[in-house]
Amino acid sequence: MRQATLHSIISISALSISAWAAGVTQCTSIAERKEILDLSPEEWSVLQSTVAILRRDGWFQWYSYIHDTSFNSIHGTSHFFPFHRRFIRDFEMIGQRYDPRFAVPYWNEFKDYRDPALSPILSTSYFGGNGRATDSCVSDGLQAGWTMTYPNSHCLARTFNGGAQIQAWYTSEYTSSVMQRDTTMAKFRPDIEYTVHGAAHIGLGGDMSTRTSTNDMVFMIHHAFIDHIWASWQSQGYQMTMDGPGAPGEPDVTLASLLPYYQEPIESVMTLGWGLMCYGYAAPVRSAPRTTTRRRRGLNMAFGDVAADLARTLPVHLLQKWFPGVNASAPRLGATRIAHGAKGLAKNGGGMPLPMDVPAEWVDMHGYDKHEVRRVVEEARDFVNDMNEAGYAPLY
Repeated sequence: MRQATLHSIISISALSISAWAAGVTQCTSIAERKEILDLSPEEWSVLQSTVAILRRDGWFQWYSYIHDTSFNSIHGTSHFFPFHRRFIRDFEMIGQRYDPRFAVPYWNEFKDYRDPALSPILSTSYFGGNGRATDSCVSDGLQAGWTMTYPNSHCLARTFNGGAQIQAWYTSEYTSSVMQRDTTMAKFRPDIEYTVHGAAHIGLGGDMSTRTSTNDMVFMIHHAFIDHIWASWQSQGYQMTMDGPGAPGEPDVTLASLLPYYQEPIESVMTLGWGLMCYGYAAPVRSAPRTTTRRRRGLNMAFGDVAADLARTLPVHLLQKWFPGVNASAPRLGATRIAHGAKGLAKNGGGMPLPMDVPAEWVDMHGYDKHEVRRVVEEARDFVNDMNEAGYAPLY
C-alpha cells in the first residue's frame, strides 16, 4: 500500500472513532440494508464500484488488520456483537465517503442453509463460488482474481468444507428458538456465535476461515446478517441487554465497557438510528421458499408471527421446551400439521440436517472453550432431532 494512502486511512479512521464523542443523537438519514437479492441493478452496480475503490485504496487490507489485531478480544466474549456492529458500520461509512448511496446488504442465509453452495449469492453474478481445485483461488464473481495483501500477498481463497458442496447451516426455526429461550447476552452470544455465525465461516473456508476473514466481501454481508439477528433479538425486550465475559483476564462486559480498537462505550452502538448507527434493515420482498408454497417472509420467519404460527403446530412438550415465547394454549393444528410435515420431510430429504461438527482448529484459533462449544452444538442437534421426530417440515 502506498504510504500516502495508509496515512489517509489512519486519518479518516481517527475521525470515525472520535465522531461519536460529540454526543449520541438521532440520525437524520438512514442507510437501508437490503437482502442482497433485493438489490436493484443500480444498487448492485453501486456496491460493485464502491468495493472496487475500497480495494484500490487499501481498505480491505486495513480492515483485515483491525480484525486480526483485535481478534482475541472480539470472539468468545460479549464484545462479539457490538464490535462487529461497529466494524461493519465503519466499513459502510468509509464506502459512503466514495458514494453516499452505498450500504452493506445482508445475506439471508436461512434460505440457503440446506445447500449453501447452490445459493445465487455464490454464483458468478454475485460473489463467486468455490476456489479453484488447483490453488483455491476465487476466479469468478465480485472479487474474481483478487490478490490480497494482508497478512501477506495471496489470492482470495475459498475451500468449501464439503468439497464441491458446503455442509448444511442452521435454520430460521433454530434461531427463533434461541431468541425465545435466551434472556442474557451471556447465553445468546455463544448460541449464535458458535452456530449460525461459525457455520458460514467454516463452510466457505479459505480466507473466511482465518483471522483475516474480512478479505472476503462475503464477511461483510454475513456479519450484516448476524447483526440483523442481534437487532431482532434486541427488539424483543433486550434493547440494552449487555452482560457476560470479557477477554481472559478482563472484567465482564457492560454497557460502559469500551469496544476493542474503537475505544467507544458499547452503549453508543446499542440502538440503530442513533449516533453513528445510521442504518436499518429492510424487509425482504422477493422469491419463495424452495420447500413450500408459502409466501416468503425471510427473517420474519425467525423473528415474527410466522414462527409463532409454526410453533403452535408442535406437540406441547416441544413447544414448551424450544419455543417458550409462544402461548401453549393457542389453537393447534395437530394432526393436519403433522400430515403436512410428513410430506415436507419427504420433500426435504429427511427434514432438518444435523449441524456440522466444529473443527478443533477453528475452536483453537478463537481460543473458545471447547466444552462450551460442544454444549451449544449438542443442544442444536437435540433441537433438530426433536423437530424431525415430530414430523416438522421446515419453511426452507
